[in-house]
Amino acid sequence: MPDPVVTLRAANDGDLSFLSELTSHEMVAPFLMPGAGEPERLTRLLGLTGQEDRPYGLFMIELGGDPVGALTLEPFSERSRICQVTGMMISPHARRAGIALAALRLACRSALVEYRQHRVQAETYGDNVAGQRLFERAGFKREGTRRQAYWRRAQWLDGVLYGILAEEAEQPSARQPREQIDPPDTG
Repeated sequence: MPDPVVTLRAANDGDLSFLSELTSHEMVAPFLMPGAGEPERLTRLLGLTGQEDRPYGLFMIELGGDPVGALTLEPFSERSRICQVTGMMISPHARRAGIALAALRLACRSALVEYRQHRVQAETYGDNVAGQRLFERAGFKREGTRRQAYWRRAQWLDGVLYGILAEEAEQPSARQPREQIDPPDTG
């Protein structure tokens, strides 16, 4: 029996309960920006999702059809064709299985190849070593540090900046987990 497939699909209103629970989980919330799970923010991201000519929005990460996380891509500079990963979250029970890496590669491949973005960028808290390793394994280059940029968890944290360019986007290889993107439901 083949391994389950990691997929990305456009989030919809039916996913809000799962997302609210995930963003408030004690092992997830400390690594997200404050307010990441607020209904107003999620609704705004849903409004970006599925625009035919843009890669932006809120995407569900699924394993074998079951939701295990979410990823957000937002515009940074439409003129320069730059988007940014502003949220990446995986349910604690699904961590360390390569799911986040497969989902991030899918999102980047879609943004950089299908939607012809020039660059995808991201930022992690300085103490989020797992997040830093994730971006590096996905092919992002560490571009710098914003020193003591965020007051979070009762301390000042650095922001570690990452970027990947279109010509650096990996093509799928036989060693990567099975992954695919489901197109938005235009129903």
